[in-house]
Amino acid sequence: MPANLTVVVPMYNSAATVAATLDSLLAQTFADWSCVVINDGSSDDGPSIVERYAARDGRITMLAQPNRGLPGARNTGLEHALNTGAELVHFLDADDWMAPDAYRWLAPAAMEAGASYGGYELCGPTGRPLGRQSPMSAPYVGLNEQIDWNRAATHAMLFRADVLKAERFNESLSCVEDYDMWLRLALAGLRLKGVDRIVCGYRLRPDSMSKKFAGMSATYQAVLSRHVRAARDAGWGERIDLSEARLAKAMGGVNLGYATMDALADPCPGKARAAALLDSRIHSGRFTPAELAQAASTALLLGSCVAPDLDGWAERAWLASLRRWWVRCAEEGWTGFDEIEPAFAELATKIVHPDPIVAAMLEEAALAGAGELGLVVLGAERFGRRLARSAARRGWRVLVLDDFSEPAEAACLEPHPMLAALPGGAPLDAAVRGAFDGAPVVTGLMSDAQRRAGDDCVGRSHLRPGSRIEWRAHRDALGRANLDRIHAALSSRMAKAG
Repeated sequence: MPANLTVVVPMYNSAATVAATLDSLLAQTFADWSCVVINDGSSDDGPSIVERYAARDGRITMLAQPNRGLPGARNTGLEHALNTGAELVHFLDADDWMAPDAYRWLAPAAMEAGASYGGYELCGPTGRPLGRQSPMSAPYVGLNEQIDWNRAATHAMLFRADVLKAERFNESLSCVEDYDMWLRLALAGLRLKGVDRIVCGYRLRPDSMSKKFAGMSATYQAVLSRHVRAARDAGWGERIDLSEARLAKAMGGVNLGYATMDALADPCPGKARAAALLDSRIHSGRFTPAELAQAASTALLLGSCVAPDLDGWAERAWLASLRRWWVRCAEEGWTGFDEIEPAFAELATKIVHPDPIVAAMLEEAALAGAGELGLVVLGAERFGRRLARSAARRGWRVLVLDDFSEPAEAACLEPHPMLAALPGGAPLDAAVRGAFDGAPVVTGLMSDAQRRAGDDCVGRSHLRPGSRIEWRAHRDALGRANLDRIHAALSSRMAKAG
């Protein structure tokens, strides 16, 4: 779907990375774009690099201004995009990059809904992937979803220009200015349409956030609290939960994350600085093992810029420090001493990468005859979609059964010559039933209620399915192996400490 798309690239002393950013634009399969680089007072060779690219491709231009910071540079670029008649606007920082098909995937959804977003690959300071992705979290993201957390990296989003006309980034904010903007747009009714693809790479830099966690936490809390109050005043409380309890839960998770980042960065064993940070912020007063594990996983990636791997070596940099932080949390009464071990069990399971789960499940399905009989995937949620795509890439016939999820979930499963799907409530054609009788059934990560609804769906389809293969069982087995590695690593450190 052709559209005039303007890419806004703020640049401040980005000579080491801006070429890769521009190369990712030149590699796009969507050709109708222009790029304006905002030189925000750079003193390095970045402007010379951009000038060379502009000389090679007329779609790239550069504007210079005295340093105004990231929000100010984005605002200058947005003004330029609106003044030159752009239909779509994209904000891409000068150290990030886009997947080659990103705009081809994002543009139709943005034109339809006003804005779109996709998933992103997390990468270290050198640009090397950390082996972790942040996928699309919901088919549509509006105010209700944004309250819980900032759902996507800025450059994973694409906007129709008309929805941005009345808004600008807040130049008084030193961080989370993007989240502030998205909340304002959501308050105006904007909902991002999800694209179930990894659309970009996101470079993490430990030096960019080190020792700033307290300030980031305070700003995030102030921004979210202000917008929740504005939402109440605007009557949103009649449609979504805007209670103090929800705000405390949402802010508690975010503040626990920042405090955990600080604890992992602080070599002091008492973790007093992180404790003081958390003690001064909004939170629910008590954290579950699952919440501790979620915060730890986030802190390792976004704060320490490392993948939470357990390979006998990588965990040496963070595991003992994390345990000391959780002990401090227990001392403060934010968790129980008896909940530290369950927290490690939750973390061990949470950090299991989905790829080995998919591989193990599909190998089991192959042994059950999926290559010949086909494969039935029960549920079109994100893990079910992942299984379906992976099986289709193997050349298997795949039937996705789901009339129990919201329709927008199933709509995220793009057409594929090897895939068939059961629309909500529709009976299966007899020929389709016959083609998949006896085929093994795989399920994604389902709640008990979803499992019961899935079983009902299979019954209504009149299929005679084969063996059942569950995501949860394979994930938990890999999680137990991770927990054994955690125990071994912690025991080894304690033995060496005498």
